[in-house]
Amino acid sequence: ETAMLTISVKNFGPIAEGTVDLKPLTIFVGPSNTGKSYMATAVYTLLKAFEQVPVNSYGFYNRRLSSLAWFQPQDLREMRFKREVAVPVLESLRRWVDGVNLSAMANNDALICDMPKEVQELAQSSADSAATDYLVSLRNGIQDNFGKVSELIRISPQLESLSLMLNRDAPALSMNFEATYGASELELVRANVDATGAFVQGSDPVFLYYLSSLKEEIAGRRLRQLENYYNLTAALSEAGTAEFFRNLPMATHYFPAARSGLMEGYKSVSSAIVRRRVPVVNLKGITANFLGDLLILDWRTTNRQYEALNEAVKFVERNVAGGVIDLDDSPGLPYPEIVYETTVGKFPVNHTSSMVSELAPIILFLKYLAGKGDTLILEEPESHLHPAAQRQLARGIVRLVNAGVKVMITTHSDIIISQVNNLLALRQASPELIAEGGFEPEDFLREDQVGAYLFRYNHELAGSEVVPLEIDPDTGIDEDEFATVFEAIYDESISLQRDRN
Repeated sequence: ETAMLTISVKNFGPIAEGTVDLKPLTIFVGPSNTGKSYMATAVYTLLKAFEQVPVNSYGFYNRRLSSLAWFQPQDLREMRFKREVAVPVLESLRRWVDGVNLSAMANNDALICDMPKEVQELAQSSADSAATDYLVSLRNGIQDNFGKVSELIRISPQLESLSLMLNRDAPALSMNFEATYGASELELVRANVDATGAFVQGSDPVFLYYLSSLKEEIAGRRLRQLENYYNLTAALSEAGTAEFFRNLPMATHYFPAARSGLMEGYKSVSSAIVRRRVPVVNLKGITANFLGDLLILDWRTTNRQYEALNEAVKFVERNVAGGVIDLDDSPGLPYPEIVYETTVGKFPVNHTSSMVSELAPIILFLKYLAGKGDTLILEEPESHLHPAAQRQLARGIVRLVNAGVKVMITTHSDIIISQVNNLLALRQASPELIAEGGFEPEDFLREDQVGAYLFRYNHELAGSEVVPLEIDPDTGIDEDEFATVFEAIYDESISLQRDRN
């Protein structure tokens, strides 16, 4: 099941207005200082905040697991509901479950919208509560990644407020956050979460256990304590919360520009921690998350279960990096060393080229941290790469997309755009041409998998606008910014030649 996530901003830093649909591959192009990184960071902040929403007072929701499978009976017993909340729900369930075939339910999904009104209201209330908790997480993310909210607002004659909007089509989720000039915090002005269609996996043993208990009591064969019914109430409440999280990225990872410099910082931070001196406590936001994730990478937790993802990573190592990038956890090392290994030998990554330093964190995250369903945001993936390597990296990115990882890039590389366009055209190529180019099914890309956006300054808006670019099935991304620059260079060359003659 897939869902469309749409993120909109208004009066946000340099961006006057813009809307982005998050596709499996989303590409931002345009001149510098037009807000590409601002939008990418906004997307990261909005998505990352979901990872920090508490599902209850003692834990966080883990979207890699099914909603109820995360709970065991002993966990549910800790979730106490006030009597005035639980009793109406349980009474309505007693009447409802008497006519339900639990054996049939075990093989199908039970929808909240098919249950009594009191159950629907409980699920909806839980989803609404999760949306409110999300605001707290989002505020923290804005503070870490951008600083004060008031400093984000682009003061102009037309507007003195900013807004962030997030929409999802299935299941329906719509949230709008606003802050006026001078405000210290972002406010949730609208949250529409449709939890009536929340599903509970019918075969889930926890859910069926409590429904069976309720049905048996009605039949007079067994009596259960009221505590069991509180547990059932908790399970139904969790189903509503799960609906809030459904069809969202499992995790989101941001790879900022100048990664080679940050890799040097990684070594310093690791050394400082080993010596129990940590002079980096003031790091915040994306940089802190990036370095922090590097520090917790563990070679024992590879993503071997995602074979397609592993193959995509191997492709990038083989065709772009020209060697294997990995962690060296040999005895005697104070902390795991990031190394680059080729047929020539094995070297610490800080003794290699800037190309390897740029690629190293991306490859390591994909090996040990990221997984299917995650979102990767790459700023300028072409940095320090030879044009031939950029072509291969574009193929690697498409292979990641086909392996189930969503990728967003900001780029100034016409080579990457052109290669993506070629991969879009592969579906119409002859088998002979595909074989001659060494292409494989993992390189094929559909136009509905791609979203491309041009960031440009708009004088009327006194700020940048975000313009969606057409994805033509024949020619790919319709982007003429690079062509305009090349034409200008060509015209200049012709003028110089004529002047010499």
